[in-house]
Amino acid sequence: MRPGRAEIHALLVRAADGDRGAFDPLFDAVWPAVQHLCARMAPAGDGDDAAQEAMVRVFTRIAEFDRERDAMTWILAIAAWQCRTVRRTRTRRREDHAAVETEGAERPDDLAERRELIAAATETLGSLSDDDVATITAALTGDPTARAGIAPATFRKRLERALAKLRAAWRSRYGSP
Repeated sequence: MRPGRAEIHALLVRAADGDRGAFDPLFDAVWPAVQHLCARMAPAGDGDDAAQEAMVRVFTRIAEFDRERDAMTWILAIAAWQCRTVRRTRTRRREDHAAVETEGAERPDDLAERRELIAAATETLGSLSDDDVATITAALTGDPTARAGIAPATFRKRLERALAKLRAAWRSRYGSP
């Protein structure tokens, strides 16, 4: 049988007074409730870690406990605050990772390389006929008006030929892809 709120309060008061014998029964009495709360409030997969950290915080702050307050409410408030902290930390980490990924794509070397590649592709496309460029553009954009009146098999064949010409032009200018 689980201890009631009055028994938990008495155990917390004893622990706050320095009775080391009260720590284990207090932990056993409140752990299921703290674990349940953190499993529901913390992000997926972080419930157990949040519950453990909450219990550490309860026992490190036990001297701050106001004996006039309900012990279980005090413990669960610490656990809820810990879950909030875990959620905010996880959100910040996602933002930090997103910022790092964005910064990584914006490096000057990457930008210069991308510009050179786009210029080379544009130059190679410019060497093709207007019909070949229109066919490749229609395939890339999925523009249905560019394919209007053309049978699907005919369009596929035109695309195949245009891409073969593009590959040949690229190879003649820049070597093998």
